[in-house]
Amino acid sequence: MQQAFVFEKVAVLVGPWHEPMEPAERGARVEVRLLADEPRRGSLSAAQRLVIDQPVFRADLFDQVDGPPGNLRSAHFHPRFHGVEPCDRHWRDEIRADPTGWLEVQLRDLRRLLEESGVDVSDAPWIEEDAAALRDAVPGVLAAVERTWEAVRV
Repeated sequence: MQQAFVFEKVAVLVGPWHEPMEPAERGARVEVRLLADEPRRGSLSAAQRLVIDQPVFRADLFDQVDGPPGNLRSAHFHPRFHGVEPCDRHWRDEIRADPTGWLEVQLRDLRRLLEESGVDVSDAPWIEEDAAALRDAVPGVLAAVERTWEAVRV
């Protein structure tokens, strides 16, 4: 199951992922994406289109399936994207040592995360509101990661 935490201009997606590599990988994928600007439609009461689009950051908190559940041997992240394609994998020891602690640090500083991904937020009136809302939502995001691990590590 994919779970989405949607704010004014940013969304965080959490869901299961299986990577058919050798050795195969499985785990929780966490993406930060920007919402597409959509034209207003219909009356003031009309439902509006919501498009979760441009990826800007991804954390792949993956185990290798040939090891015990929770091994996190393939845990890595992609700090930026080229269009919809992720940059090369980045590896950090702290991801394997404390994956949810590391993820919490990343998500609690949305401005830095977006700037490091190449998004110009210097003139973004929504950034402070979305950053505060995401900080409040971090416990829910981390709980979603834990539930995803429980589902894929069976």
